[in-house]
Amino acid sequence: MSRRISGGRLQGSYGVHPNTGVRKSNLSQVLTLVHTFGRLTRSDIGLKTGLNRSTVLDLVAELQDLGLVRQEVPSGAGEVGRPSVEVIASDSVVSFVVIPRLGELTVGTVGLGGRIFAQKRVSMPENATAQDFATKAGMLISQFREELKPGTKIVGIGVAAPGQVRVNTGEVRWAPALGWRDVQFDKMLEEATGLQIRLDNDASLACAAEWSFGAGRGYENMLLLLGVPSGLGGGVVANGAVIRGNFGFAGELGHMRISDDERLDYSGIPGTLEALVRRDDLESALGVSDVSDEQLFDLLRKAESKKEVSKVLETQVRYLGRAIGLLLVALNPKTVVLSGFLAIHLELRKGELLESIRSQTVSSSIEGVELQAGSLGPNLLPIGTAEIIFRELLLDPVGHKLVQAD
Repeated sequence: MSRRISGGRLQGSYGVHPNTGVRKSNLSQVLTLVHTFGRLTRSDIGLKTGLNRSTVLDLVAELQDLGLVRQEVPSGAGEVGRPSVEVIASDSVVSFVVIPRLGELTVGTVGLGGRIFAQKRVSMPENATAQDFATKAGMLISQFREELKPGTKIVGIGVAAPGQVRVNTGEVRWAPALGWRDVQFDKMLEEATGLQIRLDNDASLACAAEWSFGAGRGYENMLLLLGVPSGLGGGVVANGAVIRGNFGFAGELGHMRISDDERLDYSGIPGTLEALVRRDDLESALGVSDVSDEQLFDLLRKAESKKEVSKVLETQVRYLGRAIGLLLVALNPKTVVLSGFLAIHLELRKGELLESIRSQTVSSSIEGVELQAGSLGPNLLPIGTAEIIFRELLLDPVGHKLVQAD
């Protein structure tokens, strides 16, 4: 995850050997700034870092020589006085992303500047093994590599797993929707592609993306709930950091039990948020299957007054409000972001959702809380998944090894 930098000061680099820690830190933070905002003028970089103009010019020039940024004068800019040169994250540096889910696999190519160059979603058998997913992902990545422009550099592959991930070892500890337990998916994918692999939980990556680039930008305390076809998860930002927990398993908010209802979630626990707020139930009420969130939202807007659809929305809003109410007491966030299919509940039933939250929490816990939909839409997980592999490049722009596409 790339971190926002606002007002933090970098150390000066005058008289410092390029390989020292100070130089490395300055390059890292300048590249992180440019990556986070997409583009910044050199003067903006100076203002945000506290570095003088000459030092900024020097650092940007080195990053450009490395092929990580480019500089240009915007059209119409600088007509009076000195041109306002912008520094732009290079889209000639890319990461591949792999997002396995129940019954489907999404693979894409994301540039360092945040642009999604390619994305393909394919169906997978419900009994597909982890090796099946790795083999199919490897085939798609091979196709995408052939489509890259000459000179493109590859950072590696980020994977968003729908379950618990031991981030330090690359092991998928437990992905109930896929039936994976103690799976070294990183090694399988590395064998299929020859590229560096990094894994994380899909909801944690979504949380980091919304916090850095989307609806949560600028907040020190944020709660995210994400609904996808294979379940419901979440993430928490507390005091300016994503909560990870002992093994990195924190944020499995969909598995908290909120009812005596005996319906099971994908992990086999009854009465959880994931068990009671299901995307499948919305599709069933509409009489459709395998539709995108955009298609689902369109259909719900048109059919929300129909008895069966309205009943499902009403039930899900009640349980969603109960879960949020409990989490407000426990975490005291400033903003609650609903992403994936959960965003439609905020659009169509905001009043009922707020009432459900109020009825399940103490009044002081909801004071000043902002409830909002995620702003990255279908790009949320690809952008968030790319961040796990871009992060290592951002930390060490000079030393991180890139793979030439051609």
